[in-house]
Amino acid sequence: MAPPTRIVLGVDGWRGAWVAASVEVGSPGARLLRWHVGRFADLPLAAAHVVGVDVPIGQPTTGRRTCDLLARSRLPGAAARVFLTPPRGAFQAATLAEANRLLRAAGESAISAQTFALRAAVAEVAAWAADPRVEEVHPELSFAALAGRPLPPKRSARGVAARIAALAGWLDVVAALAEAPPGVPVDDALDALACAWTAHRVDGRAADLLGGDPDPDGRPMRIAV
Repeated sequence: MAPPTRIVLGVDGWRGAWVAASVEVGSPGARLLRWHVGRFADLPLAAAHVVGVDVPIGQPTTGRRTCDLLARSRLPGAAARVFLTPPRGAFQAATLAEANRLLRAAGESAISAQTFALRAAVAEVAAWAADPRVEEVHPELSFAALAGRPLPPKRSARGVAARIAALAGWLDVVAALAEAPPGVPVDDALDALACAWTAHRVDGRAADLLGGDPDPDGRPMRIAV
């Protein structure tokens, strides 16, 4: 008898919302069920055994998250692709200027406008942080684990080709991309699929869980690979 199938969801941020890939995993392999675009709460979270999402889940009171530092160590030559999650107070500020004023007053490093722009996405997923099925994933780490090395930049032709090749042993990537929602860039679609791959590893208890120190609410801050 074939083992029962399991559904995992890989989620990547796109244009102030999310693009997600629902993937059914079983024998003989994985297949895309469908794509979804929308707010995090409107994604088919209830149907998934594990949800892998590319966004920080949990912020430290001070300093840096251990999981971010460990993630950077896994990307030699490309460590900057993992941004360092700032202390919680930075995302509670109303403006970037206020955030950086608070950070500097506390002896912390300033953050970029790109990092500050993530605060809405962080807050959206934080509402689901208590759900044990929701795991933080970083696609660059997923692809490095698949390929055995950090890959070329994701928006380059070589980077796209390498990512398709890395995922090809898991599911039919070209067929999945052919069904992607109109307008979704190829790198975001591939990142969502990579998040689904790691979600499958979490579901099978085969993932590496980097970090684990608790956030101010007691939830482990970790990145699944």
